[in-house]
Amino acid sequence: MLQRKWVLAGVIIILAALFTAACSGEEERKQEETAVNEVLNRLFTGPDETFADLMLNPEYKKVVNGVEVNKELDAFIKKEYGPYMTEDYFNTFLSTIGAQYTILAYENEYTLSLKNLTVKKEENQSALYKFSAEVVYQHKNGEDKTAKVEGEALFSTKENGKIQGFQNIDDDGLAEDLREAE
Repeated sequence: MLQRKWVLAGVIIILAALFTAACSGEEERKQEETAVNEVLNRLFTGPDETFADLMLNPEYKKVVNGVEVNKELDAFIKKEYGPYMTEDYFNTFLSTIGAQYTILAYENEYTLSLKNLTVKKEENQSALYKFSAEVVYQHKNGEDKTAKVEGEALFSTKENGKIQGFQNIDDDGLAEDLREAE
């Protein structure tokens, strides 16, 4: 009788551990999907005039020891994107896709709107998510156009829930269209 109780207790402990692991995996997946969703919404909605002003206005830029510094922009990026991406990725993000769409839209008088975003975790790669969305863009004097944007978000294995990179971005000609004012 005593042996059965120990076996039953062992089974209960194992089941509880499995349930806890499954729940924490689901929570992590939701957190990572939210991170991709939040970053892409910020990237493809706007343009964000505060961000554009901080990027383009020379009054925010200072040269310190031969290096251009923009403390206001750095603070803005940390506030907006800090919860969702690794600090090491900020500069790469800004120099690649992070500023591209906002600045092109701002300078050439387009508005951007993200629609129908789907984010799916890759089954064979625990840190990789694929995304697909439509970006509706409109020049101030034109009609709506839509680009299908697809790519991948890679998550850090050291900082849970934080994006460490975007890759294989296909913007369906969006950046090129934004460069051309109508």
